Amino acid sequence: MKTYRIAHAGLDVSRIAYGCMQLSTDWDGQPITATERVRTAAMVEAAIENGITLFDHADIYARGKCERLFGELLKQRPSLRQQMVLQSKCGIRLAGEPHDGSPQRYDFSHDNLLSSVEGILQRLGTDHLDILLLHRPDPLVQPDEVARAFDSMRRGGKVRHFGVSNHNA
Repeated sequence: MKTYRIAHAGLDVSRIAYGCMQLSTDWDGQPITATERVRTAAMVEAAIENGITLFDHADIYARGKCERLFGELLKQRPSLRQQMVLQSKCGIRLAGEPHDGSPQRYDFSHDNLLSSVEGILQRLGTDHLDILLLHRPDPLVQPDEVARAFDSMRRGGKVRHFGVSNHNA
């Protein structure tokens, strides 16, 4: 597998990222099944065996279940963490979050970004993300709030590098 260096990050990653959205197709909050655990382990191990080192998550994928499945695998096989670059995305709030009746929306507020990253780290069972991406543009973004959240996450060692996903140049 060919690799490339992410500019200004000093990270060497596989040219192909493994998108973890399909680790679970359950968006209804059902408990993790043994079948999902076996399937996740097989997919991640196959990706690593084929030279994939960049694993892409998002806090909304199956409402966090994909990250929980991945985190369970890392707990069982902690040596895998050293073989990969973990990336996740945040900033999308699904309908009904945080309260019943709340609309789906984008939310790059300081508090939401910090809370999202705490949840991501907990679900993945890791102390840091290599890369955090803002998932989709928030038309109401307050750049100072994003900067303050990013500064806090970097100083706290929770996120090493930042970027955006699904944004135009």
